[in-house]
Amino acid sequence: MRILSIDSSLGTQLLLCDAEPDAPADGAARALRILSAQAQEDSRRHAESLGPMLAAALAAPDDGAPLDVVVVATGPAPFTGLRAGLVTARALARARRIPACGVPSLDAVARRALDEFTAEQGREAADAATVLVATDARRKEVYCAAYRARGADDVEPLAAPAVTTPLAAAERLAGLGSAAVAAGSGCVLYPEIADGRPVLAPASGSAGAQARIALARLARGEELGTEPLYLRLADAQVPTGRKRALAG
Repeated sequence: MRILSIDSSLGTQLLLCDAEPDAPADGAARALRILSAQAQEDSRRHAESLGPMLAAALAAPDDGAPLDVVVVATGPAPFTGLRAGLVTARALARARRIPACGVPSLDAVARRALDEFTAEQGREAADAATVLVATDARRKEVYCAAYRARGADDVEPLAAPAVTTPLAAAERLAGLGSAAVAAGSGCVLYPEIADGRPVLAPASGSAGAQARIALARLARGEELGTEPLYLRLADAQVPTGRKRALAG
């Protein structure tokens, strides 16, 4: 299966890869054969970067194999960048007449963190671990959610994601116990969240991890919608009506 994975949660990541739709019989993580991997870190250049990155990725393989699915991050993330990735993914899927599948950004960061934890501590320890993901939400806030592993490719959220203060995220991590894992760009931006713990997957998304999550969920027959998770309104709002002039 050929997959194009797009993440625009903070910077921009675009990954083109091949993977088997079914999980390995031994329960190991799915292997992705990377055909093209591109990234840029500027959180204000999504619209300018996605077009050239997409063109380069689609031109990379020369085997003539068709694209089978587009996977895209659905947030939570800042409004403008997230929207650029979703619009690009939906337009490409519509043009190619293939599915577009959404994966929450925090899920992907949690999976990447658990992959790193597995490499350090082993699969058994990772399967028993709890990870708190906090990513940059701007306005001195973070998007936050807690997870545990669901197999080698997926994660299970322990509660709905929320936008909160770094202090509240730190309290939530402390409440998960001393063995809980800290992850995400928010833990780097606000070190008080991790409170001295190592920070894994210091990012706001992961194109590779979300591709594996999508494969795992599709294999279970789940519907993967592309509705965005904004968690709060955009900074710019359309006026709802004219203000009345004060009586003189």
